[in-house]
Amino acid sequence: MDNINPFGLTKEIILEIMQEVTRKLEYFKIEVIDGFGLSLSNKNMSEIVSKIMEKSASEVLTEKMGFEVKSAKSDKEPDLFFTKLNKPLEIKVTSTTSSWTGGEFSKRPFDYLLISWDSETFNKFFVCLVHLKKEDWKSNFSNNYYGPSYNKNSLLNRKDKMIFLGDLVQKGRAIQMIRENPNQNILV
Repeated sequence: MDNINPFGLTKEIILEIMQEVTRKLEYFKIEVIDGFGLSLSNKNMSEIVSKIMEKSASEVLTEKMGFEVKSAKSDKEPDLFFTKLNKPLEIKVTSTTSSWTGGEFSKRPFDYLLISWDSETFNKFFVCLVHLKKEDWKSNFSNNYYGPSYNKNSLLNRKDKMIFLGDLVQKGRAIQMIRENPNQNILV
């Protein structure tokens, strides 16, 4: 474990988590969205993806780490809590390929798993671990929007990030976020 990755996360573990997330999302899409003919906004779906991610990560990490990794039971708790390390990990999920939204009044620095999911296919993701401080988030409060944002341009320039799935690629002035299907990344 190191300063960038104090949790001991590996690409293999993240792939296993995201394969489980993909399986659960596929079931949710077929049984709930299609089954009831629902239309959910990307914001609603990002919250669902986040909850599925928390639960799946808790289960896989508890098994792989050999100690309990708790998922949040309420908004007051960290998304994931590594009991043996006494360390929280927050998860931020977006359907965009541009930025993530945080909590305006959160004052503590956190380690984050930043996740971008493909709202068309439900099976392609970008997953990155990074430590962010309050000043890393751009406040949008003056624009009458509650949540600060953290964009992919800022993430690209960070040396202390670990991208587990997908990529950020600079093409001229543009930065492209690439999402990957974890089921096409199965390691043998």
